[in-house]
Amino acid sequence: MFGLGTKPDPKKEAERQAAERLMLACRDILTQMEGSSPEEAERLAKRLKETYGTDKRLPFDFKRTMLERARKLECNANMRAADRCLHRAAQLAADEQMMDRSKKLGDGRRYASKAQMLGAGVEFRRATDRLVETIMMTGGVHRPGPSRAKPLDLAPKNPHCAKI
Repeated sequence: MFGLGTKPDPKKEAERQAAERLMLACRDILTQMEGSSPEEAERLAKRLKETYGTDKRLPFDFKRTMLERARKLECNANMRAADRCLHRAAQLAADEQMMDRSKKLGDGRRYASKAQMLGAGVEFRRATDRLVETIMMTGGVHRPGPSRAKPLDLAPKNPHCAKI
């Protein structure tokens, strides 16, 4: 007969179950990557690529979509981190804390370049460039007290002037 009433091959069944377990493990790692930090996402993506990317038991289409998804999740983690760092740098620039601003700006640029390398869109790059430019022009200008540009006014005030 043509497959009616025949038992499935135990070897093929065991291979199928092993592939299912591997797919489940890959999905678990992808789930962990969703809200992780860029460093954690990079570590998990590397683990996926090294451990499961070369496994012959997994179907090719599954491996390709898994690695694409891991790359997207790693890109998103870097985009989120860049956004957080750049907005914090803008706050520090407004508060005149230039050393901390420079550190956060450097971190933001590093995360943004990593996100662009992983496939972030053109809109993200433009927004990041505008924000970096704004941060660079913010802060470091206001100086309390007299300066060379605005010296202390030592002349006596006119008592008959309305602007006192």
